[in-house]
Amino acid sequence: MKRIITYMTAIAAATAAADAAAWQDMSSAVREKTSAEDEVFVPCSRKCRTSFAIIADIETYRECKAEIEAYREVLEDEGLGTYIMAGDWDDPMELRKQIISLSEKKPVLEGIVLVGDIPIAMIREGQHLTTAFKMDEERFPEFESSVASDRFYDDFDLDFELLGQDTTRSDVFYYRLSEKGAQTLRPEIYSARMKVPGVMQGDRYGILRDYLKKVVRAHIEQNVLDNMSYFAGHGYNSDCLTVWRQKPLVFRENFPYCFDRSSHNRFLNFREDRYMEDRLFNELQRDSTDFFMFSEHGEYDTQYISSSDTGIHSLEDALDRLKGSIIPSFEKYRGTADEEPFMKEVLDSVYHLSRETVSDSAIAEFNRDAEIAAKKLNITLDEIMKLKSNPRFIIFNACYNGSFHRNDGYVAGCHVFGPGDCIIAQGNTVNVLQDKWEDKMLGIVSMGERIGMWQREIPYLESHLIGDPTFRFTPHSEEEAGIVRQLHNDLIFNRDKAMVWKKYIKSDNHILRAAGISMLAGTAAEGADAAALGMLMDDCSPVVRMHALDALAKMKSALLAEAVTAGLDDPYEMIVRTSCHLAGDICDPSLAAPLEKTIEEHPDMVRVSGIAAGNALDVINGKKYTETEERLCDRDLPDSKRRSALRSFRNSNTAGAVPGLISIVTDATESESLRRDACEALGWYSLSVERERITAA
Repeated sequence: MKRIITYMTAIAAATAAADAAAWQDMSSAVREKTSAEDEVFVPCSRKCRTSFAIIADIETYRECKAEIEAYREVLEDEGLGTYIMAGDWDDPMELRKQIISLSEKKPVLEGIVLVGDIPIAMIREGQHLTTAFKMDEERFPEFESSVASDRFYDDFDLDFELLGQDTTRSDVFYYRLSEKGAQTLRPEIYSARMKVPGVMQGDRYGILRDYLKKVVRAHIEQNVLDNMSYFAGHGYNSDCLTVWRQKPLVFRENFPYCFDRSSHNRFLNFREDRYMEDRLFNELQRDSTDFFMFSEHGEYDTQYISSSDTGIHSLEDALDRLKGSIIPSFEKYRGTADEEPFMKEVLDSVYHLSRETVSDSAIAEFNRDAEIAAKKLNITLDEIMKLKSNPRFIIFNACYNGSFHRNDGYVAGCHVFGPGDCIIAQGNTVNVLQDKWEDKMLGIVSMGERIGMWQREIPYLESHLIGDPTFRFTPHSEEEAGIVRQLHNDLIFNRDKAMVWKKYIKSDNHILRAAGISMLAGTAAEGADAAALGMLMDDCSPVVRMHALDALAKMKSALLAEAVTAGLDDPYEMIVRTSCHLAGDICDPSLAAPLEKTIEEHPDMVRVSGIAAGNALDVINGKKYTETEERLCDRDLPDSKRRSALRSFRNSNTAGAVPGLISIVTDATESESLRRDACEALGWYSLSVERERITAA
């Protein structure tokens, strides 16, 4: 739907291009008035059921006060009471305490946004709360082996111990996740960062002011989510064509209005062209695109799109590729007499190439072309900053694209704070599991729920929102608006009330059924696991069935092995793949036969038959880990080698390692550090058939 903007207030009018000069005058006057302020607290100005806090460092507040207040005003117009807090927090724990204190007041705090230079918590000893990050914290530098995470600010049940401040970055603090607090994530509020990447040219406060004006405009427009794009990059789970084939089926359930017309949904794949860069640039700059998901490999400064092996569509392409593998090897040739016989044989008899093909000038030209071609395989920060990224909401299902803690820039920030219409992005501060379930509960965003509320229910230590978390799309009808208001109310006020969510799982709406079983799993209600198993077995929606399987795992249900057996035979690949991972976590020998059957019957599911099912079988059968188990118990080996062995069982919960790990933990003659590490490794066996034995030990 074409975006229709209605300027409803004087603040909104000031954001229009025609009133840019008036806005600038107002901004300058407000900044001059507040130049002497060191701390600011502005309470909610209206009576609302829930509240939100804009938290900025004092300098950002001084420079952007008019725009921050305009942002606050538009949120309160929507019925969201909004605080403004500004200060210089030398200690992030002090800010955390203030946020918790704010959450204890009325109206109920539903979320926060951290604007500008807010201290960054780098979490250590919390890798069990990530999807994939397993870097050795003893061998690698603190900055690289810690997880930048705002769960520090939004999950109040976690407990942290300060380890120290970074020696070169005054805004970075290292914390140990303490055993005194929760060891699972369930944030009380949602959070996001508004942090302009350091790599962006110009006045960062000016960039932030422009962004906040854009946010205000977005809040007062009418824009339903009815236009989406999805891109699958190389070397990721998209390499499996079954995954690719099923994405439109699942996304149709999450975003039904994007499928009324063929032009309103696009599913792009790296295989379509050797260089997908230009195509993606066009898609990102379409005015009509509401939502874009990238599923690919990534770095903090790069989106990895294609590989050099992609896109051979002609004989010419194949010959170019062959030359590309040959020509660089001739750079060392210097034309000496003793090289001549070899060169003649290779060029004339083997490759049938002329001498000119490998001349110095030809190799130099080839290298220049190769450098240009290599750059076109990926998207880098300098290219992103030239774009107008227009999708209101972008998900980067990729490693490191959300690394807001990098001073030299990050992918998500360059999309959000650029000149396009992008308002918010989700990204990860460290690497992320390829098999992460990236679209859990995503359907509620299509209906018009705030994106922050969606993020709150799918927490990982590394996963973050960049931009405005209060943004929401317009409901598609008055009836849907009423449904979303009720859902929002229940997510805030009835989160732990089982009877509320039991009504949701009986809904005719599959999005509500999926949300209902996910929320019911967090209530510890009697019979919730039986209800989830029934939904996994019988529900016609693959989205609902996937939520039911996830709920059973979350509840650590005794029915989980039965659910996994059923899941291995489900038509939805994501359920099959997740069932394989759960089978390895459970390590029940009864699951070996269903896994073998899955491998035999589903060669089309590449990540299932080629990776997930085989890995699970290795864990259950234990054969692959016999030697590692022996090293674990060999006291003639140094602790470093034994520790390396025991660490391998954090991700591979083979039952055969349990006796050895327990013997280390319970043996007072072993070194304390080794006993601690063995105990930590056993902590990963949370779904294992051996967990009662472990707990008892």
